[in-house]
Amino acid sequence: MIRTFIPNLLTLMNLLSGAIAVVMALETNFYFAAYLILAGAIFDFFDGFAARLLRVSSPIGKQLDSLADLITFGLAPATMLLALLKQHWAGDVAYFSYENWAIFIPFLLVLFAALRLAKFNVDESQSKHFQGLPTPANALFIVSFVFLLLSHTSWITHEFVIPIIVVFSFIMVAPIPLMGLKEFSGQQKVYILILLIGSLAALILFKFTAGVIIIPFYIALSGIKFAFSKKQ
Repeated sequence: MIRTFIPNLLTLMNLLSGAIAVVMALETNFYFAAYLILAGAIFDFFDGFAARLLRVSSPIGKQLDSLADLITFGLAPATMLLALLKQHWAGDVAYFSYENWAIFIPFLLVLFAALRLAKFNVDESQSKHFQGLPTPANALFIVSFVFLLLSHTSWITHEFVIPIIVVFSFIMVAPIPLMGLKEFSGQQKVYILILLIGSLAALILFKFTAGVIIIPFYIALSGIKFAFSKKQ
């Protein structure tokens, strides 16, 4: 009983981090929200690690993990983006004007994150690689995208922001094969090492906006890996 409780407790800490991140995002405390999403990602990693270490698994744990991920990696990043857009797009014009309702576009990310997590739970083919962008990776991109917009406020336009939201919502459920990071053997370890080195360089150079480089790099690297594997 206690062995099963430990991974679930870590999952609940992930959920709590995400829930507080939503509140911080609504208060436009973007840095605190980002740190809480990062904390949620750490708890998300260790709940799976603890489950494997303790050799416990349960259907409840699997569903709980998805519910926590939906809040931490779906709702929290979307709320950060919504809060930023509200500052720039919501005016004194009629409430249902385009400028006002467009601030809710980030909730597409929540809908597609839910769909992504539901598909993952029933798709047994994603044990070694992913079909579509995982929600934590998508959250990393969106959080970094928020900080990119904060540093370049002239880019906060409908023409730039909305297509990015639509594309990254779709990528979560698109049938695009992306490499998993748990299997560190053979050719896979070469690609993972390249990704880690590139990600570290991006973090050093760009800090909070590094995700807008890391995630497209991960997608491109996965495309190269699977293209070469088909030719062999």
